Amino acid sequence: MHPQSSAVAPPPQLATMTSFEDACRLVLDHLQTHVPMGFWTVSRVIEGRQVYLEVAPDNDLGLAVGGGTAWKDSLCHAMWVTGAPSVAPDISRVPAYSANSAARALGVASYVGIPVHNSDRTLFGTICGLDREARPESFSELAPLLELLGQLLGVVRELDGRAVSLARRLELTLQESETDPLTGLRNRRSWRHACRTEEARHHRLGDHASIVVIDLDGVEQVEDRDGHAAGDALLRRAARVVRASSRRTDVVARRDGDELAVLCPQTTASQVAVYTDRIRSELAAAGLSAGIGAATLERAGTMVKTEAAAEAATYADKRRPRTC
Repeated sequence: MHPQSSAVAPPPQLATMTSFEDACRLVLDHLQTHVPMGFWTVSRVIEGRQVYLEVAPDNDLGLAVGGGTAWKDSLCHAMWVTGAPSVAPDISRVPAYSANSAARALGVASYVGIPVHNSDRTLFGTICGLDREARPESFSELAPLLELLGQLLGVVRELDGRAVSLARRLELTLQESETDPLTGLRNRRSWRHACRTEEARHHRLGDHASIVVIDLDGVEQVEDRDGHAAGDALLRRAARVVRASSRRTDVVARRDGDELAVLCPQTTASQVAVYTDRIRSELAAAGLSAGIGAATLERAGTMVKTEAAAEAATYADKRRPRTC
């Protein structure tokens, strides 16, 4: 027997939530209890993909956190772009949905897609439900209450985002003392702390984060030829270049010896590629060269693995022939 609209009163605890991640789990648990479907998720739309931030534990479709689909291929895209109904008891009766090849491949028969907005009313993502069983027309009566859940999630996301922004400013102030005395950049201890903090934020909000590792060329040769003071001067010059090429919210650190690293919050793979090209160009303009590699934190990944991937990319870049 399918639930009626009276069964979907918003959970009262949601009004006091300030963590977006916890709010997502609460909403999905509530929906799976009162509006059971084969798949419930809170997703985020970013870089042309619909990514699953949280997934209800009872999942008949084999979809997982960190997975997703091309945004243009999803039912939620049709909902958002064409104005197709947010609650479709039987998608075969909605042309915008029945023509969707991905839904047909999964055997989807009924669909829910509730927008979650940013504060400027642009689309952050959706609450999405899929099931292989069609529902009666009365299922559409759930739309207003489901939309309220979407609005509440949007409010919690905005509050959590503001808290993150304020926390980042506080960290920048508190950690100014955690600097490498030679370059004035963040030291290794501060770098590790920043990576752990950003990883936690990533898993809360789904924000991308990227790491860039920079291994300077020729420092040892300069020290052997001109002394350690000359090598130190080269490191300080490189540090100034990298710091000037970075945003204020980026964490620029001296990892070890002649290696620098940059943690780039809210930066996707395509964005960090542009950033690494800029660093390479700015270093070259200052008469410096380096092996440079980058990697982006995946939804279900860790900063340790991301840093290792950036490191591997850097060493691969070091092995490439230099043109100058």
